[in-house]
Amino acid sequence: MILELAVNLWMLACASVGSIYGLLHFFKPHRPMYLQLITCGVFCMMFSRLLYVVFHTALGEIWGGFDIGLLGIAGSFLFFTSASYGQIDALADDGSEKFRLTRIIALTGPVILICLYIVFFMVVPFVKVQIPVGLLTIVSMPCAYYAMKHLIIYDVEDGIIKSLRFYNTLILAYTILIQLELLAIYIWNEPMYIAISVCIGIVSLLILPVVKGGVDKWTK
Repeated sequence: MILELAVNLWMLACASVGSIYGLLHFFKPHRPMYLQLITCGVFCMMFSRLLYVVFHTALGEIWGGFDIGLLGIAGSFLFFTSASYGQIDALADDGSEKFRLTRIIALTGPVILICLYIVFFMVVPFVKVQIPVGLLTIVSMPCAYYAMKHLIIYDVEDGIIKSLRFYNTLILAYTILIQLELLAIYIWNEPMYIAISVCIGIVSLLILPVVKGGVDKWTK
């Protein structure tokens, strides 16, 4: 449909601007790997939308079960998780008992995704769709966990966690929005699909400027 092409062009444009921003600012000598990993995540967002635009142009349709575009979305989750777990989490959580409640509460992030997938599973009775969306849900769960964890944990390292809370809000929103996008597509709720697609585009546009602002604030 023309609508699917239009919204994917919108998301492609937003993610492309975000990717260019990241390449210009973060792929320089002595820039933190954390920022480069996040840029790679946004690049995966761009790559997935580019593939969907190509699919639509070549085949006249986009969605139909497993496709390479879903791998791009999964790649974005993996890069965002790597940035949070490998670069930031050790600064926030020393593994001690005092953060036990925080770790438990942070599980609400993955639980939200599981609940959304259960709804998807119940209303979309196609195994060829249920399986790839289920696998994508599994990949997104660690991403949602660390985003939620770094939203609620208190600062222990010179303000870095506080300065990145808006970024983590965006990442948590992204994991939820992807689930809602897939649901809107397969039940074909047009207003819901448009609204969610607009939000995904805005999130992809904001992620890198927001994280840059947080890091700059922390390092001042």
